[in-house]
Order: sequence, then structure tokens, then C-alpha cells
Amino acid sequence: LNYLVDQTLLDQYLLQLKIAVDPKDIEKSVDEIKAELKKRKQEFAKMLEEMKLTETELREHIAAEIRWGKFAEERASDKVLKELFDSQKYLFDGSQVRARHILITPALASSLAGEQAAAQLLAIKQQLDKQVAEGLAKLPADTDNLAREKRRQALLDEGFAALAKEKSACPSKEKGGDVDWFQGVGFMVEPFSKAAFALKPFEISKPVKTPFGYHLILVTDRKPGRVVKFEDVAVKEMVKEHYCTNLHDSIISEARKHSQIVVSPTPK
Repeated sequence: LNYLVDQTLLDQYLLQLKIAVDPKDIEKSVDEIKAELKKRKQEFAKMLEEMKLTETELREHIAAEIRWGKFAEERASDKVLKELFDSQKYLFDGSQVRARHILITPALASSLAGEQAAAQLLAIKQQLDKQVAEGLAKLPADTDNLAREKRRQALLDEGFAALAKEKSACPSKEKGGDVDWFQGVGFMVEPFSKAAFALKPFEISKPVKTPFGYHLILVTDRKPGRVVKFEDVAVKEMVKEHYCTNLHDSIISEARKHSQIVVSPTPK
């Protein structure tokens, strides 16, 4: 249902921009579908029945896809894609981070509940900072910087893991909040991933909001990626796909804020 709502909002947005679709392009797509079905010895009418679509509705869906393709293609210029590549190369070179996190899920879907969740995470961070400081204060005065840093990392890791087990709402709490290694795209929701990759090992994030709630993130390790060049076809295609996905999601997110969405179930 959410997918259908999102696609409707997106197409309404594109229709307002008056992006023209050539009927010949729609007809070509329909002919390609029919030809592919014929190869598989399947019937076009049967496919429509199974998809619960009329042919008119199918053509509307195809028109919407063509509209989106034209819109995205116009905006995904080499200049725009190169800027994205240069500013977030970690998304495309296979870089990885390993992290722990503590998730607080607001009891109510309200800004007040969100503020309370964020405040709770800040309090946890302060508690952890205090524990680490107290642990470091017990070291001999002549402890060198390298030994002190190793001890700080150990205290931070152990303390964070203990607090995750106690306070996190994520199943990863059983592993001290450890979510293992992940890359920049396709593994974590973007706000989480972006915050994690902005941290150095054994740095803690500010509260990070995602669709799951609010997170406190501790990066425990990093692996550098391979050398990649924007000019490589596969790399450029990956950058374009990421750009178009973000463009798609941002339009829908903004449209949802300003739209009245009414779902009317079909009577049985």
C-alpha cells in the first residue's frame, strides 16, 4: 500500500511539471511485454488478470515509469554525479565500518517523544564519558599516550556494550549492540550509515534519527576501500543509481508532508 501511495505521489509531482510522454514509447513498451510473454507461451490477458490491472492501468503505469526516467535522466548530469562521487567516495569504493549502537524507540510517534529519546541517548553518552574518565584516572601518572589511548578504547568499547545490553531496543543488544561490518550502501538505512562513516574508530555519534527510532553509534573499526575512478562505467552507473534513489525518496518524502492521503478500500 505504501508503495502504491509513493508511486502516486511521485507521478502527481511529475505531472505538475508537465513532463511529456510520447504515446509511441508506451506502445513500444506494451509490445515488448507482449513479445516476451509470447516467448514464454503466456497470455497478455492472463498476466493482466493476475496483476489485477486493466490494460489502461498498465499503460498508465508504463507512462509513469517513462516520465520518471526522463525526469531523473535530465538531473543526473555528469557534473552532479561527479560531485556526489567526490563528496561521498566511501559509498562506492567498498569501504567498511564496524559499529555498535544503542536504539531507543519512542513510545509515541510525536516530536516530544523523539526529543525525549534523543535526550535519553545523550544521558547515556554522558554516563559513558564519565565511566571512561574514571577508568583513565586510575592509570599510573607515567602511562604513555599510546597505552592511555588503548585503555580509553577498551573502556569505551566495554562500557558501550554493557549499556547496549541494558538499554537498547534492538535485537543486537544481545551482542552488546554490535552490528558487524557494513558498507555505505545497501546494508543500513542512510542516516545510520552516513553518521557511522563520518566517525573515526572509537568515536560516538550524536543521537541519529532513522525510521526505527534514535540511535547512539560507536564505530569500533574501519576498512579502507579499493581505488575507484568515476570514469569507470560500472562506478558511474553505481553513482547514478544512488543519486536517482535519493532523488526518488526525497521527492516522495517532501510530497507526503504536504499531501492529504486517503485510502478508500474497494467494497467486497
